[in-house]
Amino acid sequence: QWLKRGSLKRQTESLIIAAQDQAPRTNYRKARIQHSRESALCRMCKTKDATVTHIISECSKMAKTEYKGRHDRVAAAVHWSILKAHGLPHTQSWYEHRAEKVVENEDVKVLWDFNVFVDKFIEARRPDIILVKKKVKECVIIDIAVPGDVRTKMKEEEKIDKYQDLAREISRLWGMNTTVVPIIIGALGTIIDQLTLLLSMLGVTLSFDTTQKTVLLGTTHILRKVLEKKE
Repeated sequence: QWLKRGSLKRQTESLIIAAQDQAPRTNYRKARIQHSRESALCRMCKTKDATVTHIISECSKMAKTEYKGRHDRVAAAVHWSILKAHGLPHTQSWYEHRAEKVVENEDVKVLWDFNVFVDKFIEARRPDIILVKKKVKECVIIDIAVPGDVRTKMKEEEKIDKYQDLAREISRLWGMNTTVVPIIIGALGTIIDQLTLLLSMLGVTLSFDTTQKTVLLGTTHILRKVLEKKE
């Protein structure tokens, strides 16, 4: 959809398509395929081969900076869409949005990056977003991820498993039917099959184009930063 809509600049489209074909001149490609004398290691972490997949989703040096920034922009778009759908205060455009920890009205409460306190030890108790539907006694745990595209299905399953203990505790303590909804978009635009259904569960009208474009712009920035970095 992002390619059909033509909402990205030509240079950005070219780089993303090249990345899908594993074609950019990474250190790995230069060393292993073009047989140059350069090291195949990543210019950032210098511990793993600089494949496209490693650069856009697996480099330890970028996990807490570039990857987190990309993730947070997608999460902000989802959060903004939930506020808009449920009549809560929100900015005119999602990219101007600054999420608050708690936003609520008579019908719903939306928690952002909220550490849920429970009676027993649960390691995973701080999802990206929690949507509490007060009147119908329903709670939705929402967590976002932007993995390498070949890992989108695996990441979806990981997120569901990760928050099952928290879902059970919320159901018990808050007296609500609780569901885990993973929002997974591959770093090069791949979308999980159930994304339409999952978004409908949240009552939002967030388009694939918005989420894909947000991810792809982040990925393009990461690729350019690494490819243009001097040794």
